[in-house]
Amino acid sequence: MKFNKTVLLLIFISINFLKAEIPFYSAKYNFESEEISITGKREFVKVSEGYEVKFEASNLVANLFFSSKFLIKNKSVIPNSYDIKIKPKFLNRDQSIKFDYENSEINSNGLNEWKMSIDYKNNVYDPLNVQIMIRTLILSGFNEFELNILDMEKGGFKSYSFNFIRNEECFFNDNKYNCHIYERRRNNSERIVRYFLIEEFNFMFLKILDSSPERINKLELKEILSFG
Repeated sequence: MKFNKTVLLLIFISINFLKAEIPFYSAKYNFESEEISITGKREFVKVSEGYEVKFEASNLVANLFFSSKFLIKNKSVIPNSYDIKIKPKFLNRDQSIKFDYENSEINSNGLNEWKMSIDYKNNVYDPLNVQIMIRTLILSGFNEFELNILDMEKGGFKSYSFNFIRNEECFFNDNKYNCHIYERRRNNSERIVRYFLIEEFNFMFLKILDSSPERINKLELKEILSFG
């Protein structure tokens, strides 16, 4: 039996996709924007109802809490909830999103209130759990892919293209690593998100730069507390 190149490529991708796994971790990251600079703990953990990625940080100015809970089936993320809690209120960002699969709805309460039907033809991710899919796809050998991310303000989703840009040496704690840089873009948008991922740590995020004409936000790894 002869296989053409397309079939062989699909077999290769399928095998590697099944092998891709994201290790659990706990790490300190610094988040910096025009409004605030704050360092907190970011974790990917197993919880009773599935998995959770969360970020908690506090200083004299503010308290930040972001949490995404989800299932993983066949290496695909299935969202359950996404929560944002920020104090003081002048930042005004509290929002809670629930995925109700029994009624095929996604409901948002808090700063932005909306309701939408679940689109079973398109996988939709929140701003945290999409990072698990990004790493999974990169570990599986994909250099280009598209993912749908919830529109937190209005509901629905926006489709983004992710593309490998280059490899470069990067440094963390005075050690040299191989970083893979990916770029996220959307049609008719000037916003560019650039991801710096450390190959030696299963493509853990070293840095994320979110740039637009209005602002630049940065998330940067400061210390790995546990890994694997």
